[in-house]
Amino acid sequence: MQDLLATLPALPLGADGKPDYAAADTALLLQLCEHAEDCMRVAQSGLQGIGTLLVHAAPEADMGSIAGDVIEALGHLLAELGDLAGQCLILAGACRAQLASRKAAEAEGTHARGSPLLPRRA
Repeated sequence: MQDLLATLPALPLGADGKPDYAAADTALLLQLCEHAEDCMRVAQSGLQGIGTLLVHAAPEADMGSIAGDVIEALGHLLAELGDLAGQCLILAGACRAQLASRKAAEAEGTHARGSPLLPRRA
């Protein structure tokens, strides 16, 4: 997550304040995609781990040896981790879509921004 948070500020913003993936450097898009996917995997793995622990802790919670506010706090954490994983998926998808668009444009002989590429050498 640290790598994602360190890389995100380099993502250009459009006039509307939203990310402008078309204006971002290809290397930045690749980094963001990798870091977002890593963060998503960690969040999902953590969700699974905490869920497993909660199943085993259920009898303790029923007996009152685990306070209800602890279970509530874990529920809030699980919700936030789920939201984080979802936003990371959206970010990675947007980066991948822009990268695919650039690759397709390159195959057609133009950059995604419309400027012609130099002819390829044989």
